[in-house]
Amino acid sequence: MSALKPWQAAQESASNAWRQAWDARSPREQTLLRTCFLVLALAVLWQWALAPAWRTWQEAPARQAALDSQTQRMLQWQAQVQGLQKPSAVSRTEATQWLEKNLSELGPHAKLSLSGDNVTLRVEAAPALAMARWLSLARDHAQTLPLQAHMQQVTNPSPSEVLWQGTLVLRLP
Repeated sequence: MSALKPWQAAQESASNAWRQAWDARSPREQTLLRTCFLVLALAVLWQWALAPAWRTWQEAPARQAALDSQTQRMLQWQAQVQGLQKPSAVSRTEATQWLEKNLSELGPHAKLSLSGDNVTLRVEAAPALAMARWLSLARDHAQTLPLQAHMQQVTNPSPSEVLWQGTLVLRLP
């Protein structure tokens, strides 16, 4: 028989000691120890293998919904950016029609007059928020650009609303 290496001898010695200690136990103690080892093994299996997978499985629908929402927002932003990058060409007729159609937002005294490539807007007591919204939409939908503005603030009995009067010259596309 060949000589065993020191670590193999130590391993065999420990294995023999373990068997002797196990055999010294009564059948009832052996059953109890087996049960304890089984419970401990199941606890370790649950903690390191099953519980993380269970949590991931339970959180998956909420995470998927959040990702779907985020994807939807990103697609909307993408469409908005693409719309801003290449605005569709609007004819002068379409631009003029849009401006006239949406003029009522600026009050009953708002008037448009065309002169060549420009359109002049005259307002009396137009609400400031309506003017800002109308100018923004005019830039987006009619593709007009402001060239000149001669505006004055009108005194208003209601201090919560600012009103404007004057003329605004816009360049048509």
